[in-house]
Amino acid sequence: MLRPRRNLAALALLLVALTLPVAGCGSSSSSSSSGSASSTPNVGHVPTLKFALHAGLAFGAFHRYIYKPFKQGRLIRGGLLHHKLALVKAGLAGLFAYHEIKLAIMDARASPILSKLLTPLDALGAKLSALGTSIKGGHVDPAAVASTNSDVGSVSSLAHAHGVSVSDQTPSAAQLASP
Repeated sequence: MLRPRRNLAALALLLVALTLPVAGCGSSSSSSSSGSASSTPNVGHVPTLKFALHAGLAFGAFHRYIYKPFKQGRLIRGGLLHHKLALVKAGLAGLFAYHEIKLAIMDARASPILSKLLTPLDALGAKLSALGTSIKGGHVDPAAVASTNSDVGSVSSLAHAHGVSVSDQTPSAAQLASP
């Protein structure tokens, strides 16, 4: 019951955020400013919010379905059913996180504030892709998981330094199944 509420709250926040730039474009703008100059600050809001959403989903999927099960040893050992189930979830989460990072990269390209994050995001995307391939093959490299976790923390810190707070969002099973 908590996940639907969290998803609903995230959707409501996104809808409110999407209406804010429209509400700011009223007739109270100064007649001396040009139309393109007055719309420039609003351009960064939507991509920034979308970036926070996509990066949060990617980070949440990585932490919930890859990093935590790895730290608990469920990706390396365990009963046959639990081990294989954890590997399948991790593989789906890896694909989902990679997809969400690609969407976050597109949003970062559209935002002058976040364009400085493109190189670390590309590196994180490559690591998620490689990690997903190794998990899909049934092999989990501890160094790759630790390195990817470090990069997730680094990108999150860089985004925060640029004024964008990215919090982990746990994707639903339906979201994981359809990246």
